Amino acid sequence: MQDTNRVLNRPYRLISEVFAISLPIAAVIYSLQVLPRFGIIIYKEQYLTLFIAICVALSFLLKPAVKSMTRNTPPWYDIVGAVLALLVGGYIFLNYDQIVRSLGLITTDKVIVSVIGIVLLLEAARRHVGWTMVSVGLLALAYAYFGHYLSGMFETRVIRWDRLVTYNYLGTGAIFGTPVEVAATIVASFVVFGQVLFLVGGGSAISDFAFALMGRRKGGPAKVAILSSALFGSLSGSASANVATTGMLTIPMMRRVGYSAKRAGAVEAVASTGGLVLPPVMAATGFLMAEFLAIPYSAVAIAAAVPAILFFFCIYLQVHLESVKTSVAGADIEELPDLRDAAQRMIPVIVPFAILLWTLFGWNWNPAASAFTASFATIVMSVVIPSMRRPLKAYIQTFVEAGNTVVFIAIMCAIAGIVVGCLGLTGLGSSLSQNLIAVSGGSIWLLLILSAIGCIVLGMGVPVTATYIILVILIGPAFTQLGVSTLGAHMFIFYYGTLSFLTPPVCLSVFVAASIARSAPMATAVEALKLAVVAYIVPFAFVLNPAFLLGGTPVENGAAVLSGLASVSLISAGLVGFLVQCVSLPVRLVLVVVGIASFFVSNLHPALALVPVLILGALYGQQKLMGGGTSRAILNG
Repeated sequence: MQDTNRVLNRPYRLISEVFAISLPIAAVIYSLQVLPRFGIIIYKEQYLTLFIAICVALSFLLKPAVKSMTRNTPPWYDIVGAVLALLVGGYIFLNYDQIVRSLGLITTDKVIVSVIGIVLLLEAARRHVGWTMVSVGLLALAYAYFGHYLSGMFETRVIRWDRLVTYNYLGTGAIFGTPVEVAATIVASFVVFGQVLFLVGGGSAISDFAFALMGRRKGGPAKVAILSSALFGSLSGSASANVATTGMLTIPMMRRVGYSAKRAGAVEAVASTGGLVLPPVMAATGFLMAEFLAIPYSAVAIAAAVPAILFFFCIYLQVHLESVKTSVAGADIEELPDLRDAAQRMIPVIVPFAILLWTLFGWNWNPAASAFTASFATIVMSVVIPSMRRPLKAYIQTFVEAGNTVVFIAIMCAIAGIVVGCLGLTGLGSSLSQNLIAVSGGSIWLLLILSAIGCIVLGMGVPVTATYIILVILIGPAFTQLGVSTLGAHMFIFYYGTLSFLTPPVCLSVFVAASIARSAPMATAVEALKLAVVAYIVPFAFVLNPAFLLGGTPVENGAAVLSGLASVSLISAGLVGFLVQCVSLPVRLVLVVVGIASFFVSNLHPALALVPVLILGALYGQQKLMGGGTSRAILNG
């Protein structure tokens, strides 16, 4: 993602700020259904068309065509692009009644606005993330148009180019479908919440509390990185951005207490990436999942809780065991904030989160309404509490930054919408799913392995939200045809799409962390794979055993959680080579193998969840008898 915006001169800066601030304001008005209360009714597509038009116009104003261009005034062709984007959006907005009544009739005006709109959208995407997503969109369009020249499973019917472009730009199942709708409502609301929270000191409060709580413990800075990066990652929705933000503080501190450069970078990269799958926010993808599955978001967040807990428990336990094994000390106490003061500073952060969670899970509000209510409460608190109070200009700038952040997400969702539209026209999704089932021979294990590889490969260099959207359409039906629950299938795709940020060769989170730690990227990636090993296992576990998503009986759910925690402990002890004392290499291999296998035993019978618990207890007891006082050190973490 290009992170260099133009520093515009005053007239253009004012225009761009007005556009940017209009996006979250529009999201509030539309999401809370303000206009219908005054008798004003607009189609969803009208709103989304205008929303994307403003996003594209902002992209042309703020993002230079070439990264090296640093002029403060947009060149004439960028101004033309921005104006065209607004004209296209305005034309569709004003004439949508007529357009929707004659959607099946292709006319010259529809073709012109569709072609211009798609070209401008692709160029806006190129300016944000380079050619990766643009290539995905162009490939989808090329396949839909030229697919009838192919043979076999990839052969399509003849699709005229005018039908192709109008379907994608004016239809309801492509660019302006569910992904963009979620981006322009729910995602925008949570971006506002995150920005407002950071404005009033929420970011520093979270960071200070993490340091005060964890910094003194063995390997404290690494544990701080896990806690703070998890919280930041869930809110920010970008693993790489999270690494760049929190890693600048946590990685140098880890290095000072004795962590190697590759280990410090790996801890930060894995924790930041894990934030994407951590409830209650789960970046943007959890909301999309709820929309696709037509279930409350609270159901998605509750289902994601156990896998996320196991993910972070694995990271934390490996860090702790490694710290005890190598005697890595905590941070210097003089560097750490006072715990009581840090806890008091967290109160203004906890209150908005409590409002968010209560309205979202307790009252089952729309996620956008919950986030906007929490944002409003945060602003009110900041006005009342002097230490949180900010100048009026700062609040305005926060909404501008929120709008600029939403632009990137909306553009990526729109490009993913092109792929969805082309797949819908060609029917490739269903045919590919049928062929995946045929190749796997009906074996759920082989299908999961093939799908996991596909998710990681297709997700490399592509934002996780876009990856999820594309892969759900492509391979999601294959899962359900083999009896996998739709929630399990979607969560599997989400997890493995996210893991592309950690999996070589294109592991963006690792690259950012390695650049901060000044370590070798591939060596850092290997360390990251060790820390994140459970994230590669648990999706298989919850597909085969819905109890890991809390989809079984209370006994089955409890057995899954128990076996999962014990399995993580066995795997972590095996990978680190330490529990109470050092573990020999043969025993380490046995622990890892037994730990992985133990993830799947509770699926056979809940009582079998006791097997990994007993094995762990036996090893711990045996080492405690041999090691004596060392066991007290391991518990002090």
